Amino acid sequence: MRSFLPQRPALIFGLACVTALAVGLLVYLPGLPGDFVFDDFSSIVSNPAVTAAHHDLAGLLDAMLSAPIGGLLRPLSMLSLILNAQLFGLSPFGFKLVNIFIHLACGGLLGFLAREVLLVHARSIGRPADTQRIAWLSLAAAALWLVHPLNLTAVLYIVQRETSLSALFSAAAMLAYLIGRRRGIGTRNGAMLIWLTTPLCVLLGMLCKETAALVPVYLLVVEFTLLDFRDGAGRRDRKVLAFFVVFLALPLIAALVLAAVRPGFFFASYLGRDFTLYQRLLSECRVLLDYLRWLFIPDLRQLGLFHDDVAVSHGLLEPTTTLPAVLLLVALAAGALACRRRHPLFSFGVLWFLAGHLMESTILPLELVFEHRNYLPAFGPILACVAGIYALCEKRGLGRLAKTLGIAVFTILALTTAMRALDWQTELDFGRSEARHHPGSPRALTELQWAYMRYVIVSGDTQLIPAAVQAAEQAKTLEPGSINQDVGLAFMYAKLGQLPDAHVRLRSAADRVGEAAPTSSLQSALQALLQLTGPEDQVLREDARAVFKGAFANPRFRPQPCYVANAWNTYSIFQEDTGELPGASAALQQAVNLCPRDQTLHSNFAHLLLRYHDMKDAEAQIEALEAVHDYRFSADLLVLKREYARQAGNPP
Repeated sequence: MRSFLPQRPALIFGLACVTALAVGLLVYLPGLPGDFVFDDFSSIVSNPAVTAAHHDLAGLLDAMLSAPIGGLLRPLSMLSLILNAQLFGLSPFGFKLVNIFIHLACGGLLGFLAREVLLVHARSIGRPADTQRIAWLSLAAAALWLVHPLNLTAVLYIVQRETSLSALFSAAAMLAYLIGRRRGIGTRNGAMLIWLTTPLCVLLGMLCKETAALVPVYLLVVEFTLLDFRDGAGRRDRKVLAFFVVFLALPLIAALVLAAVRPGFFFASYLGRDFTLYQRLLSECRVLLDYLRWLFIPDLRQLGLFHDDVAVSHGLLEPTTTLPAVLLLVALAAGALACRRRHPLFSFGVLWFLAGHLMESTILPLELVFEHRNYLPAFGPILACVAGIYALCEKRGLGRLAKTLGIAVFTILALTTAMRALDWQTELDFGRSEARHHPGSPRALTELQWAYMRYVIVSGDTQLIPAAVQAAEQAKTLEPGSINQDVGLAFMYAKLGQLPDAHVRLRSAADRVGEAAPTSSLQSALQALLQLTGPEDQVLREDARAVFKGAFANPRFRPQPCYVANAWNTYSIFQEDTGELPGASAALQQAVNLCPRDQTLHSNFAHLLLRYHDMKDAEAQIEALEAVHDYRFSADLLVLKREYARQAGNPP
């Protein structure tokens, strides 16, 4: 940006850039001492792919492709976590510090992207580009985005590095495209940026998280609202249209064909949700308006990691806010489409935000609310407001007032984010904050329960046991049928050697599980039983088995055989960990019989059989895994084949 400014103002501008980055760093420092939270434990702490040492390239590649999540396995995100662990250890401090620097890099790239958008906007309205004004407005937008409290979970929630890394490559892709458009898609340099650099950055972003696939949609918004698909001479550019045919229309057609041929690839997870596709679409209309409200009025009492207290919309009038939300969202989108000529920046901001939510806030069976989904979508409204409000004030001779207002908003947002980060500085602070702000969230109360429990286990201070029990009972009241809380308390009592109390809690879980709903949190509770497989927990094993057997007998699970199969898979691990090898094999056999198309089950079964040298049955599972041709399991299939060949005396 500095090349756009005269020499003396360039120094001031440079100092302002450094200040914005420094403040962006400082506001997150209070959260650095905090612990891992929620999915950090399964994705990092308990994940051998991250924690194990990888001594050769083949082992590293296997680890990068070891987690069949998302459509593309997110290997670059996995690689970054692996390198983080190898270089700085498993301390959350090192992971969070890297996340902060990725966030700062995103902010820098978005500043340059804002400059390109504003240059395009000046040209679209026929106004000479005031490069100094544009540079400052770009800095203001990037600075406000950097310190906005809505972005905090994408930074301090470690596993969401996949979101920030994907956004980093996405911003680079869009920047390359807009620079290429400015230089001309017909020029060699412009064509290289548009046809090579942009797709390459998109691909790298998708290998971090699939949301980078929305880059062509973001660019379509820029073209529709500002560039109008025209070249520098004002003519409709067929090469630009060809770009969107190749990188938007064709992939969209391919996705639609895949959804028609293999609907389970996209929609199978609805079986484990407490809402339907229709209910999710209705609910997301309310959620999107909540996101906008938090973007413009970031109320700390409403922000948080957990939003499972948001009610599902079961109809247009249930709750009654659903219909107004649908109408308001439709009106907002229609208004943005209608006024793209008269108010292109407003149109840009609205459509950018909606485009950014097309993947995670529409038809896919994801959870309803997570703040990190706004990480890149929030940039459009922020830029539109910064440029629009300044232009309005400047037109009325109030430019100095606009600058003062911008500094005040930046200060308020920075202080708000720093206050949020303070709630992340210890596990207890985090749990208490989440439960205080979301008292109707079972997940927040369970997080508080676990924070108390881990403190008690580590410190030996049993004074907080009543607080842990109270949080657990409150969560159970909000989530009838949930066993997570009882299983957690059983774990705490077992670690403290209070086995009678652990027995009581496991029996309570066994009694409740027969009426539990088939949710992902119940699967997590069953997985938590794996922590009770040590020699010191031997007297509790039958109680834990009673919980599993109660789950298998639950009539609410029967319409979802693959859900039950996942429970059998967990039970197999429990059986193996407790030395019941025939039981482990029988459990996995039940799992693959119930859900024969789940390749994870075939993979787990093959690994189990090879560990105990059952070559014949292992070969059948490897063949079943190979027959599906799922690229997500290619690395795992290679490992299985190598081990099978080694045991057969035919090493590759």
